[in-house]
Amino acid sequence: MSDRAKSALTFLASLVVILGVWEYVSRSGGVNPIVVPAPSSIMAAIWFVITNLFSNLAYWKDTWITLYEIVFGFLLGSGTAIVIGSLVAEFATARRIVIPYTIALNSTPKIAIAPLFVIWFGFGAMPKILIAAVICFFPVFVNTVTGLQSTEEEELELMASIRASRWQTFLRLKLPRSAPFVFASLRTAMAFAAIGAVIGEFAGAQDGLGFQIEFAAARLETARLFAFLFVVSVLAYLLYSLIAYTERKVIFWSATTRMQRLQ
Repeated sequence: MSDRAKSALTFLASLVVILGVWEYVSRSGGVNPIVVPAPSSIMAAIWFVITNLFSNLAYWKDTWITLYEIVFGFLLGSGTAIVIGSLVAEFATARRIVIPYTIALNSTPKIAIAPLFVIWFGFGAMPKILIAAVICFFPVFVNTVTGLQSTEEEELELMASIRASRWQTFLRLKLPRSAPFVFASLRTAMAFAAIGAVIGEFAGAQDGLGFQIEFAAARLETARLFAFLFVVSVLAYLLYSLIAYTERKVIFWSATTRMQRLQ
């Protein structure tokens, strides 16, 4: 039996045990079902949400809105981080100006920014996109700077010896060198974007999966709350897998990509 099959069987066995114990404790009255519902109740709620996802226009609209906020927040935050990170890595003046503001922004609790964005930009999609972008920004920024500065001195000397311009050195040497760092942060940022979009919806929204989660919590429908959490997790996982697939295709030559293929 291969290592991958052993890992899968071990995970499934542990999952069955955990769910079995959880179900038994919930059914025996050891835990209030409003606080922690039984796995069977959660599965029933998940099935209800999935089967009504396309027939119930509201559920489909909520899912689409949250997906829209996640994707555009990720693109805005990651794209901005790559551009600013490149400037910081290449120019000392940009580094002295940007770094203090970046550290201050990252140290600010994002959940405290969300109501402020709602006040500024209203209850539409924009504040949720901005919250997702802010949460995505820092890991991509740091990894972009780290990757661009990871170039060996001997490689820079080689590019100088063939009279390569600064732009050619950046494009042909530093950018490929930084790609594994950037893609590693993009995978993390995609998961953060989902968190940011839901946090933004908690701060004030009339639709979206975050709104459905908050609505279920207000009605003490804990099983349905878990169901919408499951939908958010599936969306985040699919988007994460898309980034990982793109990474394998774009930087197939990197050691990280080769390791992913072996897993």
